[in-house]
Formats: sequence, C-alpha cells, structure tokens
Amino acid sequence: MCGIFGYIGPQCDTGLMVLDALRRLEYRGYDSWGVGVAVNGHVQVTKRAGRIGDASVALPEASIGFGHTRWATHGGVSDENAHPHLDCTGRFAVIHNGIIENFRALRARLEGAGHVFRSETDTEVVSHLIEETVRDSTDPETVVSAVRTVFGMLRGLNAIIVLDTATQQLVAAKNVSPLVVGRNENASYIASDAVALVGHVDEVHYVEDDEVVALSASGVRVYDGQTGEPRPVVFIPLTLQPADTSLGGFDHYLIKEIHEQPRVLRAIAENYAEPVRRLAAMIRESYGSFLIGCGTASYAALSGAYLFSRIARRHVNFAVGSEFKYQEHFLTERSLVIALSQSGETADIIEAVMAAKRAGARVAALVNVPGSTLDRLADFSIHLGAGPEQSVLSTKAYTAKVAILMLTAHVLNGSEHVGREHLWRAVDGVEQALAPASERRVQEIADRIADQEHCFVIGRGLSYPTALEAALKIKEVSYIHAEGFAGGELKHGVIALVEDGTPCIVFSPLDETRDDILSGAMEMRSRGGFIIGVSPEAEEVFDVHVPVAEVGDASPLVGVIPAQLLGYYLAVRRGLDPDKPRNLAKSVTVK
Repeated sequence: MCGIFGYIGPQCDTGLMVLDALRRLEYRGYDSWGVGVAVNGHVQVTKRAGRIGDASVALPEASIGFGHTRWATHGGVSDENAHPHLDCTGRFAVIHNGIIENFRALRARLEGAGHVFRSETDTEVVSHLIEETVRDSTDPETVVSAVRTVFGMLRGLNAIIVLDTATQQLVAAKNVSPLVVGRNENASYIASDAVALVGHVDEVHYVEDDEVVALSASGVRVYDGQTGEPRPVVFIPLTLQPADTSLGGFDHYLIKEIHEQPRVLRAIAENYAEPVRRLAAMIRESYGSFLIGCGTASYAALSGAYLFSRIARRHVNFAVGSEFKYQEHFLTERSLVIALSQSGETADIIEAVMAAKRAGARVAALVNVPGSTLDRLADFSIHLGAGPEQSVLSTKAYTAKVAILMLTAHVLNGSEHVGREHLWRAVDGVEQALAPASERRVQEIADRIADQEHCFVIGRGLSYPTALEAALKIKEVSYIHAEGFAGGELKHGVIALVEDGTPCIVFSPLDETRDDILSGAMEMRSRGGFIIGVSPEAEEVFDVHVPVAEVGDASPLVGVIPAQLLGYYLAVRRGLDPDKPRNLAKSVTVK
C-alpha cells in the first residue's frame, strides 16, 4: 500500500525529483514520507510524519536516491517510523511495502548481536540484515546476493529496495507487492506504480516474484531469485501519458474521474466485443464459476452475480475476496474464478487467485492495470481501459467492471445486441447525470445533509449492490456513517435506526422491484426519514427526487453516479480531502 520511487542516473536535484514522484504516489499511503540520497558514502535522509503537501527537501545533488510514502502497519505515525531506514553504519538504506510477519524474531536476534534500532517498524530489520550479510564487501554482486538471501528470510507479502552507497546501486526484490522498473537513455527508475514513471521513461519491466533487480549507472540487471543466475530484461512500452495523471482543470482527482466515466463506457461499447465473447465462452465451459472482489470491486462482482442470473439464467457464485479462501474447497480443475480489481495488486485477491491456481482452476481477470500481478497471474484478462485512478475512491473502474459483466451476461443469453443497446443508453444516461443541472441538484442535497451523522441506502434486486456501493462511497470519503441494505431487510431490524431527519437514499429503477422498494421507502418516511429517491420517475414518497435515465439492465451504471457525486460534495462541504480519505490507501497490498 506504500508508495515507492527510486532513481539512478546523472547527478541532479534527485531529492526534489523523488519528492515530486512521491506526490503522484501519495494515494498509496500518506501517513508519512521520506527521501534519501547517497552522498559521500552515506545516505542523507529527510523524512516527516503527515502528508507531503507543499513540503520541500534541501538535500545535496546526487546521482542515486529513493523515497517512500507510508501507510502505517508496524509502529505509529512518526518521523522516526517514516522510511527510509538505515543500518548501523549508514551505508545501507531500505524502503519497504508490505508486512514482515516474522520481524520480531529477526529483530530480537539482531539486537542480541548488537544492532541498534531507531524505529518501531518491521522494515528496519532489513537494513540491519543486509549490513550483517554484506559486512565490508564492496563487490556489487555480493550486495545483490545479500539482498536475495535476506529477502528469503522474510515471511509475508513484501517489496524492498536497498540503496547501497558503496556500490552505488539500488537492489530490489518482491513477493506479490508490486514493483516496476523503467529506463531511458540516461537513467533507470523503479516504483511501486507505473504512474510515477510517466514523463521519465517510455518502457518498463514489471518485476516478477522470483526476480531480484539491480539498478546502477550501467543499467538494469535481473537475476533469478532462487539461483542468482542472470536473466534477460524484458521491457515493454509504457502507454500512460502525462495528461492521464493531471487534474485537467478539475479541483480534485475524484471529480475528474467521475466525469471520465462516459468516455470509459463508450470505449467498452465500441471495442470490447471480442474479449467479452471470450469471457462468456470461459464461463460457458466451466463447471462452477466464481466472481470475487474486495471493496468496490466486490460490489461490482455482486452486481455481476445478479446480472448473470437475471439475463443469462446462469448461477455464478459471488464471494468477497478476503473470504474466498474459506470457500476454496469447492474449486476443481473445471472451476473458473473471475477476479475483479482496479490495481491488480490487492493482496486478498492475489491470495485467492493463487489458491485457485493451486486447485487447477482457470482464472479470468477484470483489471485496470496492464502488467499488474493479477494480470500476469490470470489465464485471460480484460483490461478495463479506465486510465489511472489517482483518487483513493474507485469510480470509473467500478462502472467499467459492471458494464463488461452486463455485456458478458447478454452474450451468454444470445442477446449481445440488446446488451450493447443498453450500454449505449447508459452512456447517454451517465452524461445526463453529470450535466451541470443534475450535479447542482446533488450538491444541494449534500449541503442539506452534510451535518448528519447517519445515512441509510436501500435497493432491491439489481439495485442492492448499487446501494452497498453508494453507502461505501459516502462513508469512505465524507466519514458520515452510511449503510446499504436490501430493501426487504428493513423490518428485520434496520428500521430501528431511522429517526426524524435521517437521510435515506432509495434506488428505484423501473423494474420488478419498484413497488416493493417504494413500500420500504414509505416505511422509512413514516419513521421520520428524509427520502432521497434515485429513479427515472418521481414518486410522492420522495422528499427529493434525483432523476436518472431508464436504461434497463444497465441501471447500476446510471444509479451509482449520484452517489459518487454525493460522496464527493459531502467531503468538500465538510472540509475534507476527497482524494485522500483518512486511514485508506488506493492499493491494498497488505492483508
């Protein structure tokens, strides 16, 4: 979940360059940050608790350096616990993403041998282990071998980069946690996300779990993580452009990415016929299919389960990614696991996919990041094509997943043309929901309910996952306690929470659920609830009507837009940062 960036090349203001790159990666963790550069045989470090903001660094020019943004796991949020972490001599510095599960035993041994620790983190054991393993050698290959040896001592899903001032190299290894290397004619770079490399390089190498990589003035070297034998380095083009990572005139990335959804859905309607047919064929050939995802991706997966039932008359199982390992006993060689992830690096999803592969099951992925761990593990991937999501909240990747699953269900039903027609109607419907007048309506609602402590959201059938996703969007960015429920569950306990003035959002498309969901809305209103109806048609029970287009099976795509906007405007109204909610990070690479 932490952000990592490293550079080796011509001498320059490396500290400033690294800090600028960390700003792009701060969505991966913003509890603290740090920058280190190698000067005169030692690492000079600036590190601080808190967000980067408009911070600057006053470090000497250097030809090698790296930096880190932290999402705290071991040790509190403090300057001392920020990365990088040094060994006793100051020769080695380490940055790290992940959790070293056996760090206590390693630390106890190192302290017994006389090593002095300056932090509470698990990360610091790596710098001391490297120091102890390399000792006084200044052979670059000895350092590479030491990193390989030390990384083998660490339990858990981790990525480490070691900066060695003596040999002037960065040496890295990973297990699931992502790393990507980039190069140009003058310099080499390494990062936890290709977004940080945009504008620096045109080609990248995604580091594999069984590789150790070394960056030096002579270029990039790759070694087999088990044997230490050299491997060829395979670079592929970096397709991201600087415009993909800019705000483009918007105040925040969240609102920019919400407004990019018509473009994303339009591209799926125009270009995804062949991959959707391939996914449908894999489902057709399987005996037992599973949709898995975490957070927002889980609600897209649950929408898929409803869509396959409703459209294709096909049962596709749904499981939350972090819970899937407790159901993996059902997997056989005929099973298909369809894994949904924006980043392709979510630890719980990767763990579930690896369990599926051990059982011999096939894996399909709906993933937004080409070259990510999930993309490389899957037997078949559909790239969402949504472009970078730099807000922590996922928006356009969610609608892309739901659109692809809806089209797949229609292919299975033999009604592909109907699915595409619904998707085109949804493109128009999303544009209408994002029109200035529609957006102002949602902003007015945000102004009205911004001081509330609780909000409840209901939907039935295909709208139930939308209600869950709407509640997630509101609570994760505005910190208002929001809960989504199946509308029929109100009388089974939920309605006890509704009191005078409680905001209650009701998703009411023109489908078979309408009469029942409106009945639930009336029950909440009778208890004093303030009813916000998201529906193609107004109803007397609605205190406020948020109109959305009638788009048939694509209703989740238009229904979620007002919820995304509401979350954004609630955060702005409450003086919060919509792009960086507290305690959250974009890519959940730890369990």
